[in-house]
Amino acid sequence: MGTPSYRLLVIDDSKRDTLLLERILQQANDASFTITHSDSARAGLEELASQTYDLVLLDYYLPDMDGLAFLVEKQQRGMATPVIMLTAFGEERLPVAAMQAGALDYFRKDQVNSGLLGKAIQQAIEKARLQTSAAADAARLRDMEETIARLQAQLQALQQDKGA
Repeated sequence: MGTPSYRLLVIDDSKRDTLLLERILQQANDASFTITHSDSARAGLEELASQTYDLVLLDYYLPDMDGLAFLVEKQQRGMATPVIMLTAFGEERLPVAAMQAGALDYFRKDQVNSGLLGKAIQQAIEKARLQTSAAADAARLRDMEETIARLQAQLQALQQDKGA
């Protein structure tokens, strides 16, 4: 079995940081990554609407909206692509807020290395896949429960008609 390959969308207004992320991901041994870059949140949302990506690496500080607003907008548009948020500045409450807004992970850029980021990307993609699968299973279960309830009601009606 070969190494997995993932399509990533990096949303970051810093070309230097984007190039650094690309270099870090090229060093990952357990996966390969194809990277597309958007330099604003709005451009990133449009890219997500037009292309399929396995994961978004999202900078918190963007010129047109912050990462939390991006996550809210992404969710409102019904986009399910998982997100890992990155920032150059470590604010105490930001990791919790990012996770509550829908990010699957959060890192300070100065803490990122190829092993850590590669593993986090794979785990986030797998977690998102499992969440999607669980939601689909729950929907199928609800449908089956509704069908069973409907059939039980029909059976009771038939039994009552027979008894009358």
